[in-house]
Amino acid sequence: MDEGAGHGSAERVALSVGLSVAARYEDGVLTLGEFENLLDDAPVHAASVSEALGRFGYTEGWQPSEASDPGEVIRKAVKCGDTRVLVVHIVAHGRLAGTGERELHVVASDGTNLDDPVSAWISLIESHPDKPRPLTLFILDLCHSGAAATLSWHQQMQVSDRRAWVIAASGREDKAFDYRLSRATAMVLGQYLEGTLAVDPSYQHIPLPTIAQEIAREVTQLSKAEGYVQGVEVSRVPFTASIHDLPFFPNPRHRSQESMLSEVDVGIASMLDEVFDPRHFMLRGASAEPLERGVSGQGYFRGRDAEVRTLATWFNGQGPGFRLLTGKPGVGKSALLGVLVCAAHPTLRDATRGLWFSLSVKPGRNERLAVVHARRRDLAQITDSIARQMGAAEKDRPVDGWDAQGLLSLGQANPGPPYTLVIDALDEAERPEDVTQALLLPLARAALADNPGVRLLVGTRSDRRFATLTKFASAAGGLLDLNHAQPREIYDSLQQYVIDLLAVDTPYAESEAAGAAAALAEGIAARLTGINAPSPHADEAEPLEWGEFLAAGLYLRHVLTLPTQHNPALARELGLDAPVELPELLELDLVDRADQPHLRPVLAALAHAEGRGMPERALAHIAPAFMHPESSDSSLPIGQLQAALAQARFYLRRDIDIDGTTLYRLFHEGLAERLRAEPYGRQEQTR
Repeated sequence: MDEGAGHGSAERVALSVGLSVAARYEDGVLTLGEFENLLDDAPVHAASVSEALGRFGYTEGWQPSEASDPGEVIRKAVKCGDTRVLVVHIVAHGRLAGTGERELHVVASDGTNLDDPVSAWISLIESHPDKPRPLTLFILDLCHSGAAATLSWHQQMQVSDRRAWVIAASGREDKAFDYRLSRATAMVLGQYLEGTLAVDPSYQHIPLPTIAQEIAREVTQLSKAEGYVQGVEVSRVPFTASIHDLPFFPNPRHRSQESMLSEVDVGIASMLDEVFDPRHFMLRGASAEPLERGVSGQGYFRGRDAEVRTLATWFNGQGPGFRLLTGKPGVGKSALLGVLVCAAHPTLRDATRGLWFSLSVKPGRNERLAVVHARRRDLAQITDSIARQMGAAEKDRPVDGWDAQGLLSLGQANPGPPYTLVIDALDEAERPEDVTQALLLPLARAALADNPGVRLLVGTRSDRRFATLTKFASAAGGLLDLNHAQPREIYDSLQQYVIDLLAVDTPYAESEAAGAAAALAEGIAARLTGINAPSPHADEAEPLEWGEFLAAGLYLRHVLTLPTQHNPALARELGLDAPVELPELLELDLVDRADQPHLRPVLAALAHAEGRGMPERALAHIAPAFMHPESSDSSLPIGQLQAALAQARFYLRRDIDIDGTTLYRLFHEGLAERLRAEPYGRQEQTR
């Protein structure tokens, strides 16, 4: 990196101070005195941290060659109103005063305490809220330095008012060894700069708790390797507090346009409940994941006109209080729910207008809407999310957690129309039978009663585990099974879907390819539905085992890697070559990537991702298990891993953990199931 991350900001200053203790001699003989270790290498480790901070855009403000009193230099720095962000790193001996308040002092080169205790520097910042002071991070590689991290008066301050933060090498009564905090700090900062460690590109700054956690992890590893236990201490905050926006360390991977969802990604997601998972509904509603178009203004949801009318009017309060939307994998359940949720949700509605505006019937804005993506969520997570979205605070949570009756009570306690509850991907929840029995059936019964406090819509695959729920919905007139769509309807909608995808930013959007584009779309629709296909009795072909629209998108992704076909007859033949089985579609894409040997192992590893996804740190260790048997790699190098993730981008969904770490998972559970069943590909399985 030629210039530091965030380089050019003159408002970032670092003081990296390394203080050795001068040797003492009596009668020409060296005396150890109080300190067995004179810390001769303290300036070297200070310089190492200073170099790393310089790559983050900091200007070094400490000149070790000067005869300045380090305490006075630090005092001036923490009072400087011209500095926006300050890092004070000290590697030296630390001593608790023997009298008075027994404050922590830095030991000067002559073996005496600096006049000011460390707490005085913190007080100069925090005790003068009306004066300009830099936002300051103290990195204290001192014995007993935890005394500065746990000042009682400092911990009592509101987190939002704090301007000083501390990472300390040890507890108040403990020692620091072998420059470990300085070594760990330089190493961790270097790893973020090199990409070995990373936070999501949507984060402008690396969260300070994440940096501190990685430094503490490295100190622990050094302790195990070198002996003598040492534990890092940090400024303590309530566990509910968020300090992720502190600007100490600009994120080297930050890209203002990196978000896969453009302007509606991180901003909206941060305003909505985590278990809601708005990205899921926005991406599925956009219906253009195969071509990686995100939700940047244009929606491609097509067809399902009858179901759109039924569910749009249901969102507007008409029809039975409980509806079940079901069908085979990839049939479009989440796409249908996604586009309707985007239209109805008050936070998503305006930002996603391009996704839903072309619907023949549109849901109105619904201020009493609670939405959950149930994939890898358990009963408690689902109920807690619904309760929060219905306005419940943490203090309202029952000791044993929320249940169906508690949610119904919330709905009835708040005057107004019933709450609309939408739960997608029930079949992918943790223990979905428990969710069904304990939550959904009671809510469904209540939703069908007179004067209900809630209305309920559930999306799930056709599955015998949900037979009771299906029968209940069918009896109430609330069952919508997407498997029952007529092939002719799918054929017509599929043609339009492919034509619309081809019309934006593809070679088939050119006028000379217009006829070929239409023929290609018709050939794909014919192949996937059997309508107008050339083989005998094609119109009586069995429906696909999984969704035609997803199959069309995957195949179209492959077609666009081929030379553009301008002859309509040949373009139709190309469309009729579309595979109808998921493994063949996947292999069609992967077989041409022999020069990308890590792509399949990374996808196979991600097929086993739990919850919101798998971080790079774990993925690097798991992916080699799916490589060729002769591979002896225990961990995939970060450069190769990130290259594979870039190659696999289409297949991935990205999420962000609470510490800013990017999490990855496959964008469709059907793909995950196939990769779990055939992680090495069909050819590899037969070797």
